[in-house]
Amino acid sequence: MKISHTSQKTLMREASEALIEKLGIAKASEFWASLSCGQSDYTKIRSKLFQGETVDSLFKKIKSSKK
Repeated sequence: MKISHTSQKTLMREASEALIEKLGIAKASEFWASLSCGQSDYTKIRSKLFQGETVDSLFKKIKSSKK
């Protein structure tokens, strides 16, 4: 049996993508905020989280997730 190692950076990226895909950006953000781990600096990761998004696209996603 071969065990592969995933870097922490890759693991965090994949986990973030999975959370956003499954929960949507609004609920994923609420989840991260609720952890209050202090391990991440939101101001540093927000550009990656919202890459390619506009205020309008985020508003539509948030609005649709509340239905």
